[in-house]
Amino acid sequence: MLREALDYPTRSPEGGRSVIVGGLVLVVITACLGVAALGAPYAYAAALGLLPWLLVRGYYVRVVRTSIGRERPTPPRFGDVRRLFRDGAVAVGISAVYLLPGSVVLAPLVGVRAAGTDVSAVLLERAVPGAAATAATSLTGVAAVVALMYAIGALYVLPVAVARFAHSNRVRAAFEIGPVVSGAISEDYATAWGISIALRLFVLPFTYLLRLLLVGFFLQFHVSTGARYCYGQGAGAALGLDAVPATHERSDPEEWAARPAVSRVPARDGGIGSRRQRPGRGDLTPAVRRVTEGVTDAGAETDGGSGAGRSPGASNVTDGGSGPGGDGASEGDGDAGGDADASESRGFDGGFRPAIGPVERGGDTDGRDGHTPE
Repeated sequence: MLREALDYPTRSPEGGRSVIVGGLVLVVITACLGVAALGAPYAYAAALGLLPWLLVRGYYVRVVRTSIGRERPTPPRFGDVRRLFRDGAVAVGISAVYLLPGSVVLAPLVGVRAAGTDVSAVLLERAVPGAAATAATSLTGVAAVVALMYAIGALYVLPVAVARFAHSNRVRAAFEIGPVVSGAISEDYATAWGISIALRLFVLPFTYLLRLLLVGFFLQFHVSTGARYCYGQGAGAALGLDAVPATHERSDPEEWAARPAVSRVPARDGGIGSRRQRPGRGDLTPAVRRVTEGVTDAGAETDGGSGAGRSPGASNVTDGGSGPGGDGASEGDGDAGGDADASESRGFDGGFRPAIGPVERGGDTDGRDGHTPE
């Protein structure tokens, strides 16, 4: 998974473009923080840097969403900015809720230590008796240990909670403790979490050193995206989550309904044409393929010739042989399989037919849709 995590952020078709955009956004965030550090008059720059920071957080949520349930996912793009802001804000809110209990205990203790004193000295200054001060100091130490352990546990399960929100698009799913904990204690998630931590500990520090050359910002985004890929893969496998619709890998639209591979549109000649709904993938077999009107796979003309005089949407494509009576049905092999083939052919009008035959069997075939000859 380590190699896949490093390879994932630049996978085509959107990976390289997303790394460039994400690196530029990190440059803007750093510039805003640098201006805010110049003094109080420039503190507003920190607020301006909050917007691009939420944008990046939203993209990380989208990476988790599109990585769940897929063997070889591709990076999403920076599209639908409004939704990126919303997902980023929700992810930050989920993190705040999970980390709040530990922060409430640890933050005052850290503040006291930063001031160069300790709890016992503060209690003695307030005229607390020595025995009570000692007991209070001991209780404070125990509370600090418990809070620290809770914070570590919260950081461990937090990616599972965010993954549940990303997959279901429901904030409540992130706070269903039972599924979150069961996913976090699984071997799949533990492995993915360990790899993501290794990326952050051993690779991410070098990206900060390279920021002086600007390339560090892009490498930082690359590594951070790879870590979220690990979260999505691990949490998805641990919880048994199915992949969201494939269109989310590219555009992540509001409508989550599955889309057809092609849609029919009016052609210039008055007939019916087609338009691809999703970008093609060279490693996948298409659901449909284009065929020449009036010509079968075996090179024979169908009844109706070039298709002139037929109504739009009527198919002249058959599985072989000539169609008697102009009904577009093939003679087949003289059995029920021929009728089935004809009905399949009539179901794919508009110049398309199935790329894979409706029946696939082992053994020898006659070269037509995988039918075994009698």
